[in-house]
Amino acid sequence: MTTQIIEPGRYDYDITVRFQSTYIPEHTPPAFRNAAAYPTTRTRSVSGQFDLTEAIGRQVLRDVLVRRVCDDLMGQDVQVVRFDLDRTTA
Repeated sequence: MTTQIIEPGRYDYDITVRFQSTYIPEHTPPAFRNAAAYPTTRTRSVSGQFDLTEAIGRQVLRDVLVRRVCDDLMGQDVQVVRFDLDRTTA
């Protein structure tokens, strides 16, 4: 397995992750929330731009960005569905 190194510069990124969740339909009265809840899979997509000042491995960079996107999902199993990274010139 080869490690791709990302060189310093400005980058655009798009990340899509998938994780297990529990869905409770809107307007469910509090007394019925547990009975109405059911497991589901949710998807979260985030895009942005950043400046990289030091060379870093692509996998390490991906993991750092995923942790930022999923900081509220600590302890859950998160699957990365998409990770796009493009160098920008501006």
